[in-house]
Amino acid sequence: MLNHSRMKGLLLGLAIVAPLGFAACADPAAEQARLDATDHQNCVELGFKPDTEAYGNCRLKMKEIRAREEANRSPNVGFGVGIGVSKGF
Repeated sequence: MLNHSRMKGLLLGLAIVAPLGFAACADPAAEQARLDATDHQNCVELGFKPDTEAYGNCRLKMKEIRAREEANRSPNVGFGVGIGVSKGF
């Protein structure tokens, strides 16, 4: 069993490290930059030249594929219970 001071140290360490870990996941600009770089690399590897219409279409297709995959991972299904109160007419 851990003694009191060691437990406090572990909790303090966790309190310091946990927000840093969550902050890495919370930066949408960094995530978008990573996705843009990945899409660029994929389109170039497929033979599309940047600044062409075909390249732009490739980038749009990559975005569509990602959106479809995201929709499949998290379906928009909801369940609920509604309760209504009315006073009669």
